Formats: sequence, C-alpha cells, structure tokens
Amino acid sequence: MKESSVKESPKTQADRIDVVATTVYGAYGRMSRLAAGLGISRSRLFDYRRGARTSRDIDGMLIDLIDRERDAAAARVSALTALRNQMLGLIARARKQERRDAA
Repeated sequence: MKESSVKESPKTQADRIDVVATTVYGAYGRMSRLAAGLGISRSRLFDYRRGARTSRDIDGMLIDLIDRERDAAAARVSALTALRNQMLGLIARARKQERRDAA
C-alpha cells in the first residue's frame, strides 16, 4: 500500500473513490482492482464515479474495503515477522555448524 498523500478532503464521491483506489492499489490498474475489491464491475464503478444514483452505500463499501486491506496487511506483517525470526534462527545454526566443520 502506498502512503496517503491526501492534501485536502475529497469533496465528491468520485474524489473519495479515486483517493481510496490510489492509496490502496497505487497508480496502475487501481480501478480494476478497486472494483474487484468492492465486488462490483469496473463499468459500475465508473458509473458511480460519474455520479450515478445507487441505493448502495459506496462510502461504506470503501471503508469496509480499507478495513479488509488493513487486516490483510496486518496478517502479512505477522507472517513476515515469523518468517524473519525463523530464518535468523536457521542462519545462526547454519553458521555455527559451518564454524564447527571448518575447525
């Protein structure tokens, strides 16, 4: 995920969609990925960006997506930390064995 660079408050739904898309997914392919994350078609997402009326709570859907992405990122951090710690232990044991073999 990219660090948010929102300078001012997004005023329209289209602005809010763009801010979430860019912040969560980056500059390339963001709308396709955002549509998939929201469970809607890309064409429907573009309709909403153009101001199409809907009974869906688009802002609520964006918040739910942000929460899911945050939770996935937290799980990934935990998995990467565990892997790092495991690798440090394996490397230390391997180096110790290499020193024994060299002696």
